[in-house]
Amino acid sequence: MKIVIIGAGLGGLSFGALAARDGHEVLLIDKNKEPGGVLTLARQDGFCFEQGPLLLTDLAPGDSVWRFLKELGIRLETQREDRGLCTPDFSLNPPECYEGPDWRKKRLKALFPADRRGIDEYYRFYDALTKLRFLAGEKPSALTMLKMARAYRKIKPYENMNCRAFTEKLFSDERLRLIFNGILADFCADPEEVHCLLLPFVNTETAFDKRIPTGRGKKKLYSDYRVITGGCQKLPEALCEYILAHGGTFLPETVAEKVLVEDGKAAGVRLSDGRVVYADAVVGAGSARDFFEQTVGEAYLDDAYRDILKRFRPMEAVFMVHLGVDFDPSVYQKPCLCYYYGSYDLHGAVEKLRNGVYHGGGDGYLIYFPDRHAPAFAPAGCHCVTIYTVCPDRLREGSWEEKKEEYADRLIRLAEKHLPGLSDHIVTKKIMTAEDYRRLTHMSKSSFGGTVPIWKQKNPPHKTPVKNLVFIGQQSENGGGVPLVINGAADAYEKWKGEADLCG
Repeated sequence: MKIVIIGAGLGGLSFGALAARDGHEVLLIDKNKEPGGVLTLARQDGFCFEQGPLLLTDLAPGDSVWRFLKELGIRLETQREDRGLCTPDFSLNPPECYEGPDWRKKRLKALFPADRRGIDEYYRFYDALTKLRFLAGEKPSALTMLKMARAYRKIKPYENMNCRAFTEKLFSDERLRLIFNGILADFCADPEEVHCLLLPFVNTETAFDKRIPTGRGKKKLYSDYRVITGGCQKLPEALCEYILAHGGTFLPETVAEKVLVEDGKAAGVRLSDGRVVYADAVVGAGSARDFFEQTVGEAYLDDAYRDILKRFRPMEAVFMVHLGVDFDPSVYQKPCLCYYYGSYDLHGAVEKLRNGVYHGGGDGYLIYFPDRHAPAFAPAGCHCVTIYTVCPDRLREGSWEEKKEEYADRLIRLAEKHLPGLSDHIVTKKIMTAEDYRRLTHMSKSSFGGTVPIWKQKNPPHKTPVKNLVFIGQQSENGGGVPLVINGAADAYEKWKGEADLCG
């Protein structure tokens, strides 16, 4: 069969690689010069920068993404990394000398003695949920079911709680609640919107110290966090090379203007230059609303799918300042990535984001060193620094183009509190705004990380009301993040293949 894939981001590449493996004719279309979407590099004056911090799960041997790549014969070198965390009052960076897997728990109890019982309860909840997830993947047996029941009893009291209610029940100190809820701001999510069962999975202890074991013996209980040695762009490059090596075609700098629908079936695409490409199936990615409202046409959808498109909430945008510097910033910041929180009011921070008010870094930002795992990103004697914040897609007052220099300078001044003398060592500066990311991702609204993980929210399904039209990527039912997008695309492909086989 001939399959046209609109968008050479990670979802399209993953779907395309599986289709090419199985002998299908794959045509990959993208408006950019190179594949990868937000995994492409920003380049300037001999420096390369990743589009944000890419510490990824599921890349270790045996994990889902590792298995996916192995089946395709793709091997990428990876290395474990961790992240630091600083608030206005204290920091929780990995200690110089390893203090064991429970060092964060002990440090928190020392910092917040009045909340010691709540901290113990949180970690009982964390361990039970981790064990439950592990047991769910084991071979079913009476003993396994008994162990799952015991673990579930520790989780059951919280099964109907959102993150705000959960942390308020356990912790009296708002500073402690920030430690666990703070990462939700990275998803542009209010703690009231997110189920508390998500918290352990976005606060996995191994994320905060790469020396923490991921399991006991041969049993892996926890994810570890990894970077791709040489840079994240090696992942989309490898997938695109695989597609080309298996007879596929990549058509860069090309826009698919319209999906052709005939008798309720996707029949191909019309390109912006007027060419028509007929196909047996069409796969779309990117902005769900743009794709279905403009490229497909809502008239071809049913009421249920239209309702999902109307209700689901994409994340907001990001503002990044990429700096090439002529000194080693790791002298001052040991982790390659550190979150610097500036506010304890997460609800207020998210409200500002959604109403076009940019905090200028005051609510929080992070600093990332991408050349730590990709030395070739910087010329000899130099290094890369990325300062990153979440932000509104559009500003209530002014435009990003008008404000970007002012906001970049403000972020650099904030970062200088942790990287002394930063301003004096800048060799080059590349600013990336929401407007830049709209152009890069071909979206009318920049949504950098996919969808907000709102409790009970339905995201656009892979299977659409149009036969042989599949929707994948970070705004589909799998949600955002590299592992979810890859695994979601693989799942969507297998379901499509099963239906295509049934239809002969």
